[in-house]
Amino acid sequence: MTNMEIATILIIAPSKHNDPTQYTYVWAQKAIKIAMNLGYNVKVLEKDNVTYDKVSEAIKKYKPRMLASFSHGCPLSLQGQDNCVITKNMSLDGLFSMATCPNPDTRSDLLKILNPLGELSCPGICNLDNDPCSPLCNYDSNVDLLKGTIVMAVACYSASKLGEYAIKYGADCYIGETDLLMFPTDSKNSQDMFGEVQLTLFENILLGRTVAESEQEMSKLEDTYIRKYKQTKYLALPFLWNKLKRKVLGNDQAMIYE
Repeated sequence: MTNMEIATILIIAPSKHNDPTQYTYVWAQKAIKIAMNLGYNVKVLEKDNVTYDKVSEAIKKYKPRMLASFSHGCPLSLQGQDNCVITKNMSLDGLFSMATCPNPDTRSDLLKILNPLGELSCPGICNLDNDPCSPLCNYDSNVDLLKGTIVMAVACYSASKLGEYAIKYGADCYIGETDLLMFPTDSKNSQDMFGEVQLTLFENILLGRTVAESEQEMSKLEDTYIRKYKQTKYLALPFLWNKLKRKVLGNDQAMIYE
């Protein structure tokens, strides 16, 4: 990529009724406006168009410098409207090998892959009726398509395994959560603050800062909200949780233009 080229940003945003994606979809619409206002070449897949085939095709066709997924996530996949869209599919032999491994951490990883929600880590704060990661994705692995890409996953779990594979297969950087991404929803629209935190990372990367610098700005905003709402458990704890569970994989000095 040269400085004369306009970087392409691919934004994917499923949306389901009475589901967390109806809120992350709103955040995605704000991300689209930010990217367009900054002059980027913006490609969007949303709602029923967020499918495995269409996401794979878009990555191949547009070769985005950045992929921003506002979606559900699983240890080995990012989810679209009705199925996985980015995945590292594990063979049955691979799963069996994990199950028979003497290392207890490996077996624990397998349980998280098969049932990531398990017993929710923070009962009383997070409540999901359905596990978006069940059944496991049965599409072919396409995580290798992310080579040379900065990935921002506004989603649960995906940095725990998928992000590691993305870096292994050549992605420049992967920013996401290793566990649940939590945010409350209420009549005061508290979810908007959590969206603002995510969009701070997104906008700073598009402004030309490194991923590390952008994540630092994101972290500062989280700290501001944690201090402001330290007496309000259902706000302060999710902010702190998301901050602690976030992971930046790969080259944290990556920039949108290099």
